[in-house]
Amino acid sequence: MRGDLNDQFQRAQNAANDDNTTQKIIIGVSIFVAFCFFAIIIAGVVFFCKTADKFINTEPVTSINRELVTEINDINSQLFGNGSTSNTGSNIGSNTAGGLTNSDFEFGTITGTTYRSNFSGLTFVAPNDWILTSYATSSPSKSPKDMSASGNGMNCSVTLQYESMKTNGYKNADDSLESTQKMIDSYGYSVIDKNAVAKWGGNKFSGIIFKDTFGNYKEVLVSEVNGYVLKITLSGSTEDNLAICRSYFS
Repeated sequence: MRGDLNDQFQRAQNAANDDNTTQKIIIGVSIFVAFCFFAIIIAGVVFFCKTADKFINTEPVTSINRELVTEINDINSQLFGNGSTSNTGSNIGSNTAGGLTNSDFEFGTITGTTYRSNFSGLTFVAPNDWILTSYATSSPSKSPKDMSASGNGMNCSVTLQYESMKTNGYKNADDSLESTQKMIDSYGYSVIDKNAVAKWGGNKFSGIIFKDTFGNYKEVLVSEVNGYVLKITLSGSTEDNLAICRSYFS
């Protein structure tokens, strides 16, 4: 009788040990599976981030695309660029711009809402509620911006910028205008007039008028001035406003 009880006790103890071993195996397997699952998730996230970063940081693959991106940034800078306000012009002296000696380059001067340039002979007289900004510096770039103006009441803006013909490889002013035409074509803007002309400060300007996707009218006019291309960019909410902006030049 005592032996039967010992046998039963021994079997019960062995069964309990087997249950504990089974539980340990199950827990171990569960931990291993969970570890593998999280490792797969982490690897997937890292792979996704690297792949996304590769596509996001991909540069334009052709020289034409890079040229268009540069031109678009240049146009946006002309229309919306910021700068420090100054009411005096600055003679550049013998400073250089991209390897070109600009011994005779001179920024225009701003007095109130009037801009004058001895370098180009150009004058711009805006209404009293306009804001004019000078970009006169001691070290101009190869494409120095000279002046910008805006009139909030008319939703208009004007920008004057010079581009060194030698540094930019221009044979004439039309080479500069061609880059604007590429930008217009790439965005599918509506061309209003591709034979726009003007004569201000004794300079003959040729240009193009177009309408962007937001319905704004823009005009880009260029003229060769003392080894530079003077590029004037005008923007207006309507074609009539654009014409009024033009009337401020002489």
